[in-house]
Amino acid sequence: MNSPLAPETLDDAFLSGLRSPANGAPLRPAGPGLLTDGDTLWPCLDGIPYLRLGRHGLRTAAVEAIRAGDPVHALALLLADRKDSSVPAADPAASRAAVDAVVRGEVTAAEVMTALGYGGLGTYFLHRWCLPTYLSGQALLEAHAPRGGTLLEVGCGAGHLLRGWLARSGPAHGCDLVFSHLWLARRFTAPGARLVCFDAAGPFPFATGSADVCFAHDSFHYFPDKAHAFRELRRIARDGRVLLGHIHNADAPNYAPGTPLSVEEYTALLGPTAGYDDAALTRAALDGAPAEPVPSEKLSATPALAFVHGPPAAPAEPGWLTAPRPGVPLRVNPLLGPDGPRWPTGQFAREFAEDWPYLRRLTPPPAGTADAVADTGWDGTDPDVERLVRRRVLLELPERWS
Repeated sequence: MNSPLAPETLDDAFLSGLRSPANGAPLRPAGPGLLTDGDTLWPCLDGIPYLRLGRHGLRTAAVEAIRAGDPVHALALLLADRKDSSVPAADPAASRAAVDAVVRGEVTAAEVMTALGYGGLGTYFLHRWCLPTYLSGQALLEAHAPRGGTLLEVGCGAGHLLRGWLARSGPAHGCDLVFSHLWLARRFTAPGARLVCFDAAGPFPFATGSADVCFAHDSFHYFPDKAHAFRELRRIARDGRVLLGHIHNADAPNYAPGTPLSVEEYTALLGPTAGYDDAALTRAALDGAPAEPVPSEKLSATPALAFVHGPPAAPAEPGWLTAPRPGVPLRVNPLLGPDGPRWPTGQFAREFAEDWPYLRRLTPPPAGTADAVADTGWDGTDPDVERLVRRRVLLELPERWS
């Protein structure tokens, strides 16, 4: 992928299902790096349509740069965008330098996040592979998503969960409010995903029934109009199958506030067919055992929740998503030093490690194990290596990650 346009990543089948959030018309190509709905031009760089409403000035500037033959400048402008004005925009010059370096293959994802001024978010993305919320998302998908189907994840961030789905299941669509998150997914974590930047507060730019399962993990409590978002997710899912993971409970303390509801309010809105304590899903991924659903009335004091709406998925092989993949190179968790875990910040330790023994007790793998799996990975039979992967001592990381 040597061009910032990468037009091959926006295939005809995907494009045919995209709709303009402005007028609802189908989107079609309007030249390299551009889409049109008949009224408005939308940037589409690295195969990622930028369909955010309320960003007229930025969209116009990016379109003008593309039409002037400078797509790298347009990409740098989009990478500087943030979720809202509460987060300072990235430096466009630093963004452009990051683009140039990535295209040349000279930088890691960690260095790109630093150049884009991610701060604590960069720390979270860098280490998400071993965090409780990543594991609970995997377990929820494994239990309720139809293997081999098309997944649509809204609020996908940098594409961590999309990566596993693409490798073990079927096609994946990833969506986020922030363009640079999706660009990290394109360049590092999930290059084969179909990615779209849009705002969940407005129309979802997908045709009805264009996914087999819709999924939002650690994001639904942030959506300002949850009823609207849930309707859109049900509309897009062919059988109305929607999975909502790691939703914050308004009646319990949480680190990130968002705009959570109570369990009773979630239940009234979602009409779930199953509910979970999100922490139980994390433990299921750690232990290789299924999590048990919990009646909604017993979840009132649970800090983080997960809900399933729609028909059950056909039974699948246990561990198809949470177990390590045979033959995939494994690396020692970057958080591990010779004497145990080294937390990047005190906040990181308090938010993620304090309540989880598997993180607090991370220890280096036995001598020789890391070297043995660095190239060939798990052989599919060694239970000790499987345990080290499940306990996040060993990780399957993207190339040039850190």
